[in-house]
Amino acid sequence: MKALLKWLIQLTKPLVWRIAEAYDLRVDRPRFACGQHPLVIMDDPITARRLIPRSVYFNTRCGQIVVGKNTVFGEDAKILTGKHMNIEEARRNGVELHHVPEHGRDIVIGSGCYIGSNAILIGPVEIGDYAVIGAGAVVTKSVPERTFVAGVPAKVVYSFPDD
Repeated sequence: MKALLKWLIQLTKPLVWRIAEAYDLRVDRPRFACGQHPLVIMDDPITARRLIPRSVYFNTRCGQIVVGKNTVFGEDAKILTGKHMNIEEARRNGVELHHVPEHGRDIVIGSGCYIGSNAILIGPVEIGDYAVIGAGAVVTKSVPERTFVAGVPAKVVYSFPDD
């Protein structure tokens, strides 16, 4: 009976997602990328389900996102490759104000990292292995491995010694 119920849920999920979208209802789609570029999670699906909460949002509009093995996310973290160009960037690139670039804003998160609840990562950035991003931090620059960053914008708080 349990197997039949699981099968039925898997079969009807896409329909429920479409209905929710038609009614402007938010439905969290765990470990799902919103955008045209890939989301690569190095862990197997069972481990990823345990380490990445349903509320984590992955935006791959302007680049891909790679998540290393054993990386843990807090609730409501946002990993964003998308960006709108400001007036200076638009003028420099010869595009309209608020233009959204199509590529070049990849986010790579190393292995063994912790991304705190409500943290926001804005690409392009690389997060080194075993880095810790504090809750509520806004990361706009790459983070070295074995480093704890926090704040808005995120700044280095502590570097963990090598073993």
